[in-house]
Amino acid sequence: MWKELIARHAGEVEVGFTAPATDDALSGAAQTLGHPLPAELISVLRESNGIVGEYGYDLVSPLQTITQRNLELRSSFSDLYMAFDQLLFFSDVPGNGDLFGIVLVPGQSDQVFLWDHETDSRRWAASSVQEFVERWLNGVIQEQLGCEA
Repeated sequence: MWKELIARHAGEVEVGFTAPATDDALSGAAQTLGHPLPAELISVLRESNGIVGEYGYDLVSPLQTITQRNLELRSSFSDLYMAFDQLLFFSDVPGNGDLFGIVLVPGQSDQVFLWDHETDSRRWAASSVQEFVERWLNGVIQEQLGCEA
């Protein structure tokens, strides 16, 4: 499903796929993080353990990167930023340090927000991971949020 969706929206953009994440790896990541992974993210990772976008950035980061990044942000930067416990970061803005995260709050789940590492602001980007991928590949997010690829 994800490969077809991306092929439909990528146009001339080169997008790379990897071997799928295993169920054991997905379960292990959920256990390490202390909460279940969002179903839509699991769906992506079961098809490709990360999606490499144009210029080599992670449109969707590999599971190991997702796990490590979220653990680090939740433990090492609590004095600098608002809590990250309600977001699960899964993608980054190429080259600038900002991250995209899925909301983990019941009733708002699957919403994707952009976290600005300089201001600690969080801005809505998409209503789901699918919409995020479509909007990124179509250039909508970059235009709307000022993210440069």
